[in-house]
Amino acid sequence: MERFLLVVGTGPKEYREELFRSLSGNRIWLLTDREPTWQLEYISGHTVIPRLNSAQVSTNLSFLLDAVQNLAESIAIRGVLTFEEMFLSATCRIADELGLPSLGHGVAENCRDKERTRQLLTDAGVRQPRFAFAKTVEEAAAIGEQFGYPVVLKPRGLAGSIGVVMVRSAADIEEGFRIAASAARDGAQRHGGGALVEQFLVGPEIAVDCAVVDGRLEPMYVVRKRLGPEPFFEEAGHSIDADDPLLSDVDLIEMLRSSHTALGIRTGVTHTELRLTPDGPVIIEVNGRLAGDFIPHLAKLAIGLDGASIAARIACGEPAAIERSARGSAAHRIVYADRDGMFNAISLPSPESHPNLVASGALLAAGTEVALPPRGYMARLGYAIVAAPSADECEASLTSAFADMPVDITPSR
Repeated sequence: MERFLLVVGTGPKEYREELFRSLSGNRIWLLTDREPTWQLEYISGHTVIPRLNSAQVSTNLSFLLDAVQNLAESIAIRGVLTFEEMFLSATCRIADELGLPSLGHGVAENCRDKERTRQLLTDAGVRQPRFAFAKTVEEAAAIGEQFGYPVVLKPRGLAGSIGVVMVRSAADIEEGFRIAASAARDGAQRHGGGALVEQFLVGPEIAVDCAVVDGRLEPMYVVRKRLGPEPFFEEAGHSIDADDPLLSDVDLIEMLRSSHTALGIRTGVTHTELRLTPDGPVIIEVNGRLAGDFIPHLAKLAIGLDGASIAARIACGEPAAIERSARGSAAHRIVYADRDGMFNAISLPSPESHPNLVASGALLAAGTEVALPPRGYMARLGYAIVAAPSADECEASLTSAFADMPVDITPSR
């Protein structure tokens, strides 16, 4: 009987096709909520499960487990993997049922539920922001007064910085709570309701993707983040440099190990977000899957490391085999809408004018309505990816390419 890597969910082609291309050396069986299109080039088979969406899998897994058990009667499943945050817990539950490697369902929930993450890290003495969970706006206001403003409000279990907002004063706490709590209600219901209130920390934000096998953690790469305008925290770009000194920072690596131990992470690939404060690094959150966005593609370009293949090997119980075959820099930036309205077009930079340009493209179809937070999130219009021998050259190339990406939006009346 042939053995397959079971992949749960897909995500948008622009961000995920490179990952599926990395997995093409495996026989892949895809679980999806609709008939695959671009994925067909990379998969050997698929099962359509119309109810496979974040709201359904966060409240009732029985239909998904039944589908996988039926599938396992006809194919041999050697590993289970997802790149989607909202399917992480479900994927780990499938792995548990089949006796395959993963974080484990309970550990996945330690990462998915941000309040639980905070409590476990606190118990282990890992540095992180002060926090408290508020069920009502009155509780949020009391916490804000206790911590001192500004504070950050966020849902307990979403992703992509959706519903995360900085509140600068008591006068804005009601609106901030409404934004975070309503995003929670609209997302995965298992973690819905209320909002996590956290101390705001000053400093640049980074992320580190790690491979963990049998409790042994190895950082793969450091990601420098570019955030959008306050008070929201949408990610507007990332960069990876082979010579980033943080990759060998002893204190940072020890913090990563301590946080993973506290959450019970012994097997899997993780994406940890941190703030580099004047007093040192502080954990923002630990995600139990590979980085999203274009980050894995940047790692391939900058250091020749294939995170998707490493995640697949770990999911199948094989050695991680972390190999770096390049020493350069890569970065991307996202063009966001700057107003509510109808997106008409975006101009793309010319490869002839930008020799370090790797790729660029539109992320929305013309005629799509866009809205800024909190009315809408992820109003992404286009992107540019560059690679160069050094971080400075990479940043200069990206700035130049980005300047050649004007957009046409008809404002809302």
